[in-house]
Amino acid sequence: MKVHPLDAACQRPDSALETTVRHLAGADPGTRAGTLPISTGERAFEVVTEYPAEAVAVTRGRHQLRHLMADRGLSNIADAVVLGAHELMANAVTHGCRHQVLMTFTVKVIHSSGVLRVEVQDPSNGQPFQRPPSEEREGGRGLFLVDALATRWGVEPGPGQGKTVWMELDVPGEEPPP
Repeated sequence: MKVHPLDAACQRPDSALETTVRHLAGADPGTRAGTLPISTGERAFEVVTEYPAEAVAVTRGRHQLRHLMADRGLSNIADAVVLGAHELMANAVTHGCRHQVLMTFTVKVIHSSGVLRVEVQDPSNGQPFQRPPSEEREGGRGLFLVDALATRWGVEPGPGQGKTVWMELDVPGEEPPP
C-alpha cells in the first residue's frame, strides 16, 4: 500500500475523494491504495476506499476489509467488523445511492486508541431507520444486526452532501479512550 503523510490529507479536508482509494486490492492496475497513519501507534491506521454503487462492490469491499483486519492483526474482531460493514455498504447501495447523481459510496476504516471505526458515506440525505422485523419482508434487519455487533453506531451529515453511517467496535486487549 502507498503510505501518505497525515498532514497532507489534513491540508485539504474537503477533498476526501482526491485521496480516496478506488480499490484496496482491485483488479484495475491504475487504482491507488492508500493508508493514512493517524498516530504513532504500531497498529493505528486509516484507509479510505470509494466503490461504485453495485452489489459486487459490497462483496469486494467485504473481502478487502477481511484482508485488512488480518494484515493489521485484528482477526479477533474481523467477523463482527466485516458483517456490520457489509450491512452498511449494502444499505448504501440499496438506499443511499438510489436516484442519486453520484453513484458511489465511500468506506473509511479507522483504528486508533483501542477502537475500530467503520464509516460508510453515501450521497443521500435520507436517514436510515430500524424497521420492526417482519416475516413478510426479506430485508430490513441490517441495522438490528449492526446494533447487535457494534459497541456504538450512528449517523451524521456528510461530509458535503449525503450522510455517513458509522459503527465502532472496541478492540479487545487495547485500551479505548475514556
